[in-house]
Amino acid sequence: MMSLAHGKVTESAARLVLAERLLKSISEYAKNNTSTDCKVADVVGVPVCNALLAFGKEQYSEVISLMLPLKYDLVKLGGSWAQRQVFSVTLIHAAIRSNQLPLALALIAELKGLKPKSALVAKLFESVKRTYELQPKADDSLM
Repeated sequence: MMSLAHGKVTESAARLVLAERLLKSISEYAKNNTSTDCKVADVVGVPVCNALLAFGKEQYSEVISLMLPLKYDLVKLGGSWAQRQVFSVTLIHAAIRSNQLPLALALIAELKGLKPKSALVAKLFESVKRTYELQPKADDSLM
């Protein structure tokens, strides 16, 4: 899904058709089987895939609504910490791009607690700081 949702995904993109087919296939397989892996795919994997596709469609609030409730369940998907961090960073970028800066800062602070010397975390914080500095302040209108 990540390769299909990478970059901007428009309604006319052939990748969109492939991504929707993949989602349908994963969803049907997960719902029609009883293994633990299928349950995880149904409860965590399918919503994460939908969130990744929403990110490609620039529907950042949708990304947050799909991924934030699953944030602490992502470990069930397996993979290394670094591989799962991709989802955390995706969520942070969605928060920044949807102008939910307090959420972005909270997510960054949580990552910083786990990786205090991370250059990526510092870069994400600077991105939020720049975005915040560009916004008009409520007090500015009074001057």
